[in-house]
Amino acid sequence: MTRAGALLAAAIAVLAPVAAGAHEVLHELERDRAISLRAYFADGEVLAYAQYELYSPADPKIPYQKGRTDRSGWLSFVPDVPGKWRVKVVDQTGHGLDLEVDADAALAAPPAQGRSAPAFTTAFVLRPLVGLAAIAAVFGGLVAVYRRKGTRP
Repeated sequence: MTRAGALLAAAIAVLAPVAAGAHEVLHELERDRAISLRAYFADGEVLAYAQYELYSPADPKIPYQKGRTDRSGWLSFVPDVPGKWRVKVVDQTGHGLDLEVDADAALAAPPAQGRSAPAFTTAFVLRPLVGLAAIAAVFGGLVAVYRRKGTRP
């Protein structure tokens, strides 16, 4: 492997997770009498005016509600039955999320005061760790190749 090839492989290994992470769709939930959900990309850009479908646990095959998120990426619904409600949000490029929201807590709990902070996701912790591991693996491989050849960089 030449030095240029090794540098190219290192650049691809470092930049590939960054490009893929930009399309990850995250969400934030607020529970009150209504359940509100905000969909956004990992870089903070919201899924504004994205189509969504909501499925009730009473009939999971026919959409209970269809619509579009607002300009801030929010959608809201008032659950009429307890259980796991399914929410599908998809933007024009095909990116989106498909998740279940437990409505039991929203129906039983008194209204919450104010807005809650976004839910902490493990993606924010794991992404840098995976990137550091990839960089360490690339440089470890380069050191092994140079030691085998008996040359120093």
